[in-house]
Amino acid sequence: MTQRRNRPAAIRLAAIAIAAAALCAGPTLITPVVAQTTYSQWQPPSTLDSEVKALLDELKTMIGKAEQAQAADPQFITDLRNLIASYENPWSTRLLFDDFTDGNYTANPKWTVSAGKYTLDPKGPHRGLQSKIVPEGVATGQKIQIGNITLGTLGTGQAGPGGHASIYTPVKISNAFRIEMVFTSKEKFGRWDFGPYQGTSGNVAYRIAYFPGVTPGLQLLKVTSQGTTVLASYNQALRLEGDKEHTLVWTRDRDGLMHVAVDGQQLIAVADTGIKQPFDGFLMVNSGGTFSVRSIAINGRPVS
Repeated sequence: MTQRRNRPAAIRLAAIAIAAAALCAGPTLITPVVAQTTYSQWQPPSTLDSEVKALLDELKTMIGKAEQAQAADPQFITDLRNLIASYENPWSTRLLFDDFTDGNYTANPKWTVSAGKYTLDPKGPHRGLQSKIVPEGVATGQKIQIGNITLGTLGTGQAGPGGHASIYTPVKISNAFRIEMVFTSKEKFGRWDFGPYQGTSGNVAYRIAYFPGVTPGLQLLKVTSQGTTVLASYNQALRLEGDKEHTLVWTRDRDGLMHVAVDGQQLIAVADTGIKQPFDGFLMVNSGGTFSVRSIAINGRPVS
């Protein structure tokens, strides 16, 4: 599957190789028009097989020789270097960062609470952006079901026995992204959903759902107007509750391959291309439990 997925990218790289070969042939092959050319944009995958990596290394060597020999316009060489860099790392641009140390969540960036309540805890083991919901009659380890949360997340909506608390921030997120979140979870029950959404109502999204103390402990969901689809699950319980912070990293490349890791351990790997356009914001929903976000960083590519 990896070879089939990388083949179109390799063809595109081969075209770059031809251009680089022209560089090494000498200055007579380069005219001033080249510097004014607008090169077509392309979206590289994040994973490199051995053949593609070898091609990239060869391209960098050829570009270095062309630069040393002054065989091409410097801007053209810069364009090629930037193109290779974006291929090797499709998440090179910081799109969002917040560690809530400025004492608010209403600016830089601006978060909007659309349901329930969120607070900032400046100190202690559960410091950061915090949401606490303790529904009556919910036992330890009980799995809370979620209702039509996404369609109502940016407005109203209902979920679980005790309702929910939702918060979001508008931010342009490329289809390929890397999300890193440092958080704590206090209670051994409930549900926490988060992820990028599309549209003003947030009714198209990818979401991670975390269920403290139950199996499955983690699910990766796709939400569309047709409903919610479970793309993959981590079919074990995650023991994350307590005073210790945890780091979740969620990546998606341009071929739709997604990985989710918690504290350095990969838990989910699945591919989905059902959502193809960039996203319009990031959303978090607490449907029961106490969750604190100490920091969140989203990287991707610039979105106009």
